[in-house]
Amino acid sequence: MLCSPQSNAFLGGTMRLALAFLGLVASTGAAFGLEFDRYHTQDEINGYMAQVAAEHPELVQKFVLGTSEEGREIAYLVISKAHSTAPAIQVNGTHHGNERSSTESALGFIQRMVEARDEADVTALLENYRVVVQPLVNPDGHAANTREDPRGRDPNRDYSYPQRDDAASFRSPVIALEKTLLDEFRFKAAIALHSGMVGVLWPWCYTGGTARDRDVFHALSERSAQAMGFDYFTQSYFDYPSNGEFIDYAYMRHGTWAVTIEVSEAATPSAGELADVVGNAVDGMVSFFSAVLEHDRGDLPTPPVALDPMVELRGFNPRFAQQGEKRE
Repeated sequence: MLCSPQSNAFLGGTMRLALAFLGLVASTGAAFGLEFDRYHTQDEINGYMAQVAAEHPELVQKFVLGTSEEGREIAYLVISKAHSTAPAIQVNGTHHGNERSSTESALGFIQRMVEARDEADVTALLENYRVVVQPLVNPDGHAANTREDPRGRDPNRDYSYPQRDDAASFRSPVIALEKTLLDEFRFKAAIALHSGMVGVLWPWCYTGGTARDRDVFHALSERSAQAMGFDYFTQSYFDYPSNGEFIDYAYMRHGTWAVTIEVSEAATPSAGELADVVGNAVDGMVSFFSAVLEHDRGDLPTPPVALDPMVELRGFNPRFAQQGEKRE
């Protein structure tokens, strides 16, 4: 076929644009394929979220919750086959900006929900819940590779809890935004991803007093821990006491089955370890939410649990007693 000079110019321009696009995809590398052999930049994370929503509009919607103190986007996805008023569940990562395996684990959960959407366990979650996933709670801390926000505040100590009201909390803009998300969705269940140890922790964080739903939390957390091969799951206070955590606010305000999953001993494991950490964490999240669904249907056994009397001692943590250390 013969083409006019104008057509040749047009085709040449089109080819250059196509090559440029391919170069962009190559430069972003594994982000769009989510190969967890390296850590991803925020541009890649936000690009991946936009890409997933664009490619699966029947399943995924992307929303921007707001921007951080330094102007970085804070976005989340809603992934669901359920109706728009179905109960919601949440995964969030990166309250602490230097806990990078939590960020990657949230991305891994998105990947599992989308790529395994027709598998039985994932389909059950998507048909019964709106699944909300927010990889970056604290993008400024992630950019600086610091635990805190730009003003040195620990975001996961900024929530209200039974001994501190809203007026004295939510000083960090990113946690004020997180409150709006929690109060809008009133999540049935939520997982806050962290790293720096391995285990599953439930409320309360601020007191050794027993949560009224301890037996349910124990059953849910045990299921998740078993899926990850962890043998450590406990009320968060007995790991170490802390005030103003996400899980205490979510449970106090909305009755959310909220837990912390600590996905790796290192805050930022080596790239060579990352794929195993992410895969393991995703298995634990799917198991946790599947157990929540069982509980909703009345099928989850929740036998009364007797704590070890030594654990009842204020602040005693046998794990740290053995290691001779106290986690901050």
